[in-house]
Amino acid sequence: MIREGKVQDIPQILNMIHDSIRSCVLDHQRQESRIQTWFEAFTHSSLIVEMLYNDSWVYTVHDKVVGFLMVSDQGEIRMHYVSSAMQRQGYGTLLFNHMLEEVVHKKLDHLEIESTQTALTYYTQLGFSTLFSRSAGRTPLHVFKPLAPI
Repeated sequence: MIREGKVQDIPQILNMIHDSIRSCVLDHQRQESRIQTWFEAFTHSSLIVEMLYNDSWVYTVHDKVVGFLMVSDQGEIRMHYVSSAMQRQGYGTLLFNHMLEEVVHKKLDHLEIESTQTALTYYTQLGFSTLFSRSAGRTPLHVFKPLAPI
């Protein structure tokens, strides 16, 4: 089930994000220091602030958060994670499509995200194109998807 993200979901969201990050082996090569750097970006208090200023949704299975997506009013996908056990089963795409339906009233002309190497193929399949890498050969990669005018 997809529903709006709530502050009460944050502990589950954080656990799921950490699990998902660990699955991005292409990006961190299992180097614990790189993994910890990613983890430090996601705290309970930072997520509260992000959720106040952005739209977010969770995908739950048996009341457990297995996916999370957050997008800004400008079309920046701030977070898009699926637990490692649930990846490649369509949950991320269902969240993405739900988000598209929910933000249609914002009349966005594009979406963008800083993608990891691991997720780049997924975003390409959703119609995103790579614009540039902020640091050559490294992640994140800036990807962009134009949206059709309504």
